[in-house]
Amino acid sequence: AHTAIATGRFSMVGINLGNIRKFSKRQKIEMKYVLPFAIAGIAGSLLGASFMMKINEEALKKFIGVFMIIVSLFVLLEDFLKLKANKTKISRKHHVLSVLAGLFMGSYIGIIGGGGATIIIFLLVLIYGLSFHDAVANQKAITLPISIMATSVFIYQGLIDYKLGIPLFIVNMIGGWVGASLIVKINPVWLKRILVPVSIALAMRLMGIV
Repeated sequence: AHTAIATGRFSMVGINLGNIRKFSKRQKIEMKYVLPFAIAGIAGSLLGASFMMKINEEALKKFIGVFMIIVSLFVLLEDFLKLKANKTKISRKHHVLSVLAGLFMGSYIGIIGGGGATIIIFLLVLIYGLSFHDAVANQKAITLPISIMATSVFIYQGLIDYKLGIPLFIVNMIGGWVGASLIVKINPVWLKRILVPVSIALAMRLMGIV
């Protein structure tokens, strides 16, 4: 299981490299949203990846599953609950929330990672008031350094299966480029309708319900 997680994290760097280039060309990435989350995420990822083999994976999966469902419901009901931040009024409080979220998500991505990117998208929507398109783009800039940090730890620990990881890396990089080209054409309303059910389904899978 640990080799699978490490190899999967290595291959996911390919996806991030493939689509971050596309989003950066479209000037969708803004450092004021990325830096607090990403820096904290790198620290969390280092800790998570370093202690991966000592952590109870099943307990963590269940916890993350519950968290994913809660965040998904908040995003689904954001207009009704009026939880979404005002993008034009970003304060220190928003950055503090971003740092806390980064530490948490970085640790999780460093340990398991499944569904981590989707949760980060939802958190960017709720914390900074970004549109789904902008949140998806900035999420790529956050998960790339987190994934690189986790992958570096796994390389040091000798956990990566390169015979499987390298082909997956290449295919994922191509898929990331294609996916980034397609996602900007999808209506933000439909992005929410797609991501929320997928996130809840993945959460139920992590919890062992399905």
